[in-house]
Amino acid sequence: MATDSHTRVLIVDDQRDAADLLGELLSTEGYTTRTAYDGYMALDAAMSFEPQIVILDLGMPRFSGDEVAPMLRQVSKLRHAYIIALTSWGDAASRALTRRAGFDMHLVKPLRLPELLSALEVGRCAHAYLARGRGAAANSDSGTASPIAW
Repeated sequence: MATDSHTRVLIVDDQRDAADLLGELLSTEGYTTRTAYDGYMALDAAMSFEPQIVILDLGMPRFSGDEVAPMLRQVSKLRHAYIIALTSWGDAASRALTRRAGFDMHLVKPLRLPELLSALEVGRCAHAYLARGRGAAANSDSGTASPIAW
């Protein structure tokens, strides 16, 4: 399922090989990707790349994913980015943490490609919807995650 648009996806994981491999895989599916390997690099890359979708690991050095997500939400040019937690932490407390931090979706590793591509399609559609000015009222009330994928 290749995307017909050049959706920009920022992949953030301190496991460099995993981040690079995922970036290459998504590139073959038609996505424009950039990778970062810690929270600080994620913030820097997001500012210049302006991703529509961010795939963000939680347990990372130099700002964890749950610290990065709210920072991204504070930047006006990134406010409609669809933020997906991709982590090995699948327990209820971790899911609650990502919800509070402003993530739009929580996925658990290991993940099958069809599930990831479906999540990216949801993210692409949600970003387009919010960027056109729809759904802003629902999103601005809580200042946190979009209700689309929870």
